[in-house]
Amino acid sequence: MGWVEGPVEVRRAVVSYFRNHFDNEVWPRPTLDGIIFPVLSQVNADSLTANFTMEEISEVIKGYDGSKSPGPDGFNFAFIKEFWEIMKHDVRIMFDQFHGNACLPKSLLSYFLTLIPKVNSPQDLGDFRPISLLGCLYKMIAKVLAARLARVIGELIPKTQSAFLKGRQLVECVVVVNEVIDFAKKAGKECLIFKVDFEKAYDSVDWGFLDYMLRRFGFNTKWRAWMKACICSGSMSVLVNGSPTEEISIKRGLKQGDPLAPLLFLLVAEGLGALMIEAVEKGHFKPFLVGRGRLPVSILQYADDTLFIGEATVENLWTLKAILRGFELVSGLKVNFWKSCLVGVNVTHDFLQMASTFLNCRIGRISFIYLGLPVGANPHRYSTWIPMLNLIKRRLGAWGNKYISLGGRIVLINAVLNAIPIFFLSYMKMPVKVWKEVVSVQRNFLWGGLSKRRRISWVKWIDICKSKKDGGLGIRDLRWVSLSLLEKWRWKLLMDGEEEMQFGTCSAWWNDLCRLDRGGTWFTQVVRKRMGDGNTINFWKDIWVGNQTLQQRFPRLYGISVQQDNSVRDVGNWVNGVWRWELSWRRNFCVWEEALVRELEEAIRHTTITATEDRWVWVPNEADGFSVKSLYVFLQGMFGPQNNLNDFECFVFKNIWKSPVPSKVCALAWQLCLDRIPTRDNLVIRRIIRSEDALCPACGDVLETARHLFMHCRFAAAVWYRVNRWLGKMVMIPPDIRMSYGLFVGCGGNKKIRKGYSIVWLAFVWVIWRIRNDRIFNNINGNEEDAVDNIQCLS
Repeated sequence: MGWVEGPVEVRRAVVSYFRNHFDNEVWPRPTLDGIIFPVLSQVNADSLTANFTMEEISEVIKGYDGSKSPGPDGFNFAFIKEFWEIMKHDVRIMFDQFHGNACLPKSLLSYFLTLIPKVNSPQDLGDFRPISLLGCLYKMIAKVLAARLARVIGELIPKTQSAFLKGRQLVECVVVVNEVIDFAKKAGKECLIFKVDFEKAYDSVDWGFLDYMLRRFGFNTKWRAWMKACICSGSMSVLVNGSPTEEISIKRGLKQGDPLAPLLFLLVAEGLGALMIEAVEKGHFKPFLVGRGRLPVSILQYADDTLFIGEATVENLWTLKAILRGFELVSGLKVNFWKSCLVGVNVTHDFLQMASTFLNCRIGRISFIYLGLPVGANPHRYSTWIPMLNLIKRRLGAWGNKYISLGGRIVLINAVLNAIPIFFLSYMKMPVKVWKEVVSVQRNFLWGGLSKRRRISWVKWIDICKSKKDGGLGIRDLRWVSLSLLEKWRWKLLMDGEEEMQFGTCSAWWNDLCRLDRGGTWFTQVVRKRMGDGNTINFWKDIWVGNQTLQQRFPRLYGISVQQDNSVRDVGNWVNGVWRWELSWRRNFCVWEEALVRELEEAIRHTTITATEDRWVWVPNEADGFSVKSLYVFLQGMFGPQNNLNDFECFVFKNIWKSPVPSKVCALAWQLCLDRIPTRDNLVIRRIIRSEDALCPACGDVLETARHLFMHCRFAAAVWYRVNRWLGKMVMIPPDIRMSYGLFVGCGGNKKIRKGYSIVWLAFVWVIWRIRNDRIFNNINGNEEDAVDNIQCLS
């Protein structure tokens, strides 16, 4: 498409592009009849097409975000939720009609297509990602169907596909391919990795192939008819500068934004996985064998992000090209070989050059990006983390020179700057140097905004990372976040029977995982074995009684025991239905050892042995199991600064941040309660101004401190007196700022009144501070009447 100008020409060009893009030439495609696929059980197949219930419909409505963009009908789910009691009976009728006739009105299947840039400076319509803005009524139906499909699809999709399924994580593919690369390096074996790029994958799916795969997987006729009604009909209008074009009929593809699309694409993509499995089983493709168990790895998938892994042989190249070409013919998904990438480990350059020419693809380096994470890179090197640091800095630059208040910067750090590293930390342990640089960027942004000049850091970063009720800002300390996210993998290994260990233990990731609690004992404090039959718990060396092992508690008895390596089950027996301990010793006891034996017997006397298996439990929250949040709270409490606030002071900070006022007001009050605002006494301490220039700008009598400025100055006291008279309260001048808030708000009666008093107090602080700054910087002297009026307006 050439360059076009003018709104009419642009709209015409957009319509022409997408009409061709979603057009499909119908021809008799080949099938995968010779390939074996798993089949859905009859029970699960029938559950998919069971009658709709009001409970599952209501659950979907509750789960939707009401702030999402509306579709062509102009409504979003905020409207649906608000009037749900009125609408729910009509909605139920709509579901029942769909269940019976497998048909949807055309109005429900018309949608807008909005274009999201994929690159910084898009030059072509191909540089935009099309996202569908669907109507609420269609999304209700699609979401209910997707929820049903999600419950059963796990039995059809192998573990080499890790996208969109509960219990599977994006990072799993990255873990496996890193183990492959590290094992190949250490074993000196040749390995080829082909990173596939599908051209417009979602938009290219052939509807006939989708229905074919549904039939091969054992979905019944009614479900296939439902999918045809939802996917294989309808029309769209492209939003060009916010205005929809004429309607365009679609003849292929899955709608990005449709709740059904991700799960249906997994079923389509499984055709490729099954082809590879068939090629491996028939010996046409030689997978790469990993680890001591020589586990074969041939394909890894996350939706359309696919890696082929195998030995560096010519036969593998021919098979790979045949599989990809054959999959294109049956499914419509075309591989863009030029954007695809071939990586070799211990492979000669001549072979890589020949292979890349044969596949018509690029040659990549061993260190590459897969699913947004570095693969084959050393996580201990600073250079590995440069992309993450650049991403944070680019995000800062995207905010330009806009003025952002301290409260706004706190929100941005918590929501954006602190969230960017999380993706990397879910797989790699952050080096100390990188952590310090990230903290430096965050700290400079917090106190200086986007200013190039160095600003004063009024509060220590370690205190800022405390929770808000403890006097901090609730910004997460990335050191403990890193440990918590990596610990999730250790917990997964324990729960899955160390399943991932079969891929090998060669990578730096694995070594970091094993050393998470090096130099400490916190892991044993949060993870324990809960007693069952006692077969997997070592009597002396595991923690199962109290908070330490029996070896640590009774080292003398451990030294004379002949059962040092025995399990709990082996140190006793059932006698007439009663469990009896049978401890064995190398010699007779000394007199003073007899007391230790009695203490040991008393410690284990109440332990019950059952018929169930021993199980791992998460001590901080045994009922719900492991969570990153619970471990973060534990690590922060164990290694972070101690909380020196009493309950009254915690009440003050907690209620300040819960008050329904702008975040910049809460931030000022937080600084004030910590005595960390730029009053003149604090500026003198930091040598910003001279001591002779530090008098109060309002009264000019004494040194300007936070306590004087807001409580004891004649001007502030007069305003405070008028505010209390307005509220009909008795005037109190407490000894400090925190006490002032606590007494003013705490004696407010019910919760609603206390919230109102909190707003008034915060408005008072904000107005006094603004008047003080106007006096200093603008030579404007405020008066008491205007101050009270402003407080009343803000309240």
